[in-house]
Amino acid sequence: MSDVYESSSATTRRTSSRRYWRHSASPRPWWPWGLIPALGLVALFLVGGLVTAPNIQAEVRSEVAERFNSSGVAATVVRGDGQGISVRALAPMEEQTYLHALAKSTQCDTWAGQLTCPTTVSVLLSEPQSAAVEIPEMNQGPSCNDRFQEILSTTKVRFATGSATIDSGNEDLLQRLAQTALACPGDLLIVGHTDSRGAADANQALSLARAQAVGYALTQVGVESSRVTAKGAGELNPIAENETSEGRATNRRITITVDQ
Repeated sequence: MSDVYESSSATTRRTSSRRYWRHSASPRPWWPWGLIPALGLVALFLVGGLVTAPNIQAEVRSEVAERFNSSGVAATVVRGDGQGISVRALAPMEEQTYLHALAKSTQCDTWAGQLTCPTTVSVLLSEPQSAAVEIPEMNQGPSCNDRFQEILSTTKVRFATGSATIDSGNEDLLQRLAQTALACPGDLLIVGHTDSRGAADANQALSLARAQAVGYALTQVGVESSRVTAKGAGELNPIAENETSEGRATNRRITITVDQ
């Protein structure tokens, strides 16, 4: 900008200028601060998927199985998948409506008290089957409990990881167990055991579901369901060290005893 001043003697020209400085702050780099929200979401996902969801699923599985058993229905929770629990019940088809209502009305503990379990439950029905195994003579030789112990100490019932679904390939073992059960009068107690990895409540629920799965498999080949009682011991009765993979594999087991 220029200012001009004139006088009588001469013309004086004076020029002034104004300068402006614009302060431009350089933006902060997004690395690593931009990762904080993403890492928070990942952490929440991992906690929900690896800790909270499995515990909720195990609790629902246990509560549904207990509700069926307390109602006198031979049932076993065979699979848990996300928000779904599948129950296989040994009952005639005409009881389907009743069993679905029984499953859906199962109550679970929440922060607001006893409420309907937060998952869906599907019920698969099977008609009782007749005995399909040959009953051996057991008048001589080891006792029934010794026989069960001998069978299960040499061959284990295998399950899908973290599940109560019995792996395929266990048919021969289940046949041998059924033969022994049919030859031994009295009530059968099937107990599931786990290693110490994971939450104790989840391990207890898983061990119960696995014991129930074995009991159901025996009823499918002729063992009366009224003779079978399933129990979950969880990680409480280890027979080997849990610090090694071999010890944990040993602790994951099914035991069967008969009360004659």
